[in-house]
Amino acid sequence: MSQSSINQRLKFLIEHMGVSARAFSELIGESPTNTQNYIGKRNSMPGADYIEKILSHFEHVNPIWLIQGIGEPFTGEIPTASISINTKKTKGSIQTSNNGHNTINNFSLDDCRRDLEASRKEVELLRSQVQDKERIIQLLEMQLKK
Repeated sequence: MSQSSINQRLKFLIEHMGVSARAFSELIGESPTNTQNYIGKRNSMPGADYIEKILSHFEHVNPIWLIQGIGEPFTGEIPTASISINTKKTKGSIQTSNNGHNTINNFSLDDCRRDLEASRKEVELLRSQVQDKERIIQLLEMQLKK
């Protein structure tokens, strides 16, 4: 899988994770503005510290692919929305911005919906993996009884 620029590869990664650019930024501890500059119209080049944060947080991302576009995007198992967001323990106030979108603690409702959908997909994937594991165990038990 090759995307011609690091910006396209970064955008692919965010889309594959099933989260918004803002949620992705929060996961790696970066400013959403920086991420938007990298994947948006500006197409700024991400710095080494930004790339390091991605690779530190997402261990299955192939660093050679991310930096050079060579090889496959992921090593080992392909993560799908393997994401956890640390939210503040404070009560959030709902604010309505000028464009009419509600936000809670700077998370928009759309961001929350995308994160919820990504979590649902992860739960389905995990359920499927558990079922596969149970089938394998049953097959192994049957072979041991023979």
